[in-house]
Amino acid sequence: MQPVDTAALEQAAWHDFVQRLASQLAGLWPAMEALLGERYPMFVDLAVEQAGKLGLQHAASVARYANLCFVWGPGFQAKAGFEWAAAALAKAGESEWLSTHQLLQRSLLELQRLPSAKVEPQTLMAADSALLSAFEGLGRQGAMLARSAEPQVLPRAACDLEAVDLRLLEGAADEAHGPQEYRLDGQYWQRVKVAAPPVLHVEAGRPLPALIAVLSPQPAAGQAVKLQMRVRSHAVCNGDVHPALSFNGPLCRWDWVGHETRAVSWPVAAREQAPAGPGPGCVMAEETSPELYKLALDTCGLRDEAEPLGALQTLVYAWPAEQWWLEIQRERPQAGAAQTLLPGAHRWARGISRCRVERDGLGQDSTALLQQFEQGLDGAVAEALQKTAAAWEQTVGLSGARFEANLGLLVGKLACTWGWRYGAGGLDGRALMRLVALLDLDACIADLMLAGDLTLAESSTRVSLRCVGRAAMQQQIQHEVAGPGLSETLLSGVVTWRFPFELSLEPVANDAACLLQQAGPLRGALVGEAGLRPNSKGGSGWEWFVGLRIEAVLAPLQWNDPLLGQAQQLLPLLPALKLIDWSMG
Repeated sequence: MQPVDTAALEQAAWHDFVQRLASQLAGLWPAMEALLGERYPMFVDLAVEQAGKLGLQHAASVARYANLCFVWGPGFQAKAGFEWAAAALAKAGESEWLSTHQLLQRSLLELQRLPSAKVEPQTLMAADSALLSAFEGLGRQGAMLARSAEPQVLPRAACDLEAVDLRLLEGAADEAHGPQEYRLDGQYWQRVKVAAPPVLHVEAGRPLPALIAVLSPQPAAGQAVKLQMRVRSHAVCNGDVHPALSFNGPLCRWDWVGHETRAVSWPVAAREQAPAGPGPGCVMAEETSPELYKLALDTCGLRDEAEPLGALQTLVYAWPAEQWWLEIQRERPQAGAAQTLLPGAHRWARGISRCRVERDGLGQDSTALLQQFEQGLDGAVAEALQKTAAAWEQTVGLSGARFEANLGLLVGKLACTWGWRYGAGGLDGRALMRLVALLDLDACIADLMLAGDLTLAESSTRVSLRCVGRAAMQQQIQHEVAGPGLSETLLSGVVTWRFPFELSLEPVANDAACLLQQAGPLRGALVGEAGLRPNSKGGSGWEWFVGLRIEAVLAPLQWNDPLLGQAQQLLPLLPALKLIDWSMG
């Protein structure tokens, strides 16, 4: 079986079209056929060839151009006085149907303007209509055989939009119940009315954005905001068909047509979000997923002159409008009020914590948040101190171990708010996750005193190991406009510290008269970091975290013995310990 030569078939189909076009034009312009005689087929072939060079590929577009060649002469667009034709045909590569439509409309005007015109505008219009009826369903050169089984109907009358306005309609007339944000005024927080984003105006030169942002309550949190569209048409081909507006969402579809599109509004709800796993306030600034909708406004996109606005379509992203605020107060450890953990078993007493969480002015259950700090972080501190005490008691040669500690992590006061807000473009562009925080915290306050009696060789020494330090976390965070990402802002606020241990030796007199001394710098420190980091439990948002560890404490010691002489030893006082690896949730 011989393979089908598709290219040859397409070439034959196009040749057949040209023959039919020549016959159709001869019937429309019999005087021209009689005038040209034997040159008539060559005239039609030349017009078709020029159309291809101008970027016209559709059979109907080629027929339109060839028809105008019968009125104005071959290659008329290159002649003096026909600059308007060259300008119209210059757009053929982008939209050949618009190009030939405007070429025809201008030709009709020129025929009306010229007193010596030999062709009546009505005659040209009738010839154009006959050619379109005959050839509009043939398709493009090189793809005539692959056209759809359904006949194609190309638009013939102007049908386009002049302008479109998009705006939000507030659900509540009372300004006190409109959308509000928590804002920091000095040291005080207030809920402030948020102005609606400005009207988004679309016209020639100001295209519809590819993404429209809307902030709306979740279905269970309140009434959805309404998006309104106002449409002003430039021309309409058929009021029962255009303009055609559709709005599609996951569970709904709305359609309007004709005069219904002049002013229409519909609700746009945000996606229902699953509650944060740990509880309200435990994860901050969650970049929740928006609900997606598709907005389409259809016309023929055809004008008699100038650039058309054309059919419009965009995606509407609806983000949750809820605004959060929380305040945390954690008692700082008092200076000079260290707690005794050794000797004996002593339980570490944590300070007092208070938490308050709000969403849009309504108080939320802060039990989970309070437990995260008191049972989570403070519980981890208690275990860390017991682990340190146990390690100290096991130090070689140590007796009478004593341990007093004053340790606070993420203590002080903080207040912050977060939620989605419109970007600088209002409805135009993505929403922005806003976060404003006022931190008056200490990432770590430490005062550790470990003591005991150390027996080494023939020496007896009272030893004390102390670590003192404070790592402040006092800053104001404002992420309210596009620019550096939220990640860059928050990660730059992470606090790290390294508090070195200090060693003190006090000889105890004995019969051996052996003296223990420090032979070099003490090694070892209390090392940690604290701040906000991306949610490590899955999902978006930011969580508080604290890491704390002890670098091995090694003491270079030497002793002088009257009988044995001098000796040195690197004595481990505390091993490397991972004390805390805590994060919210």
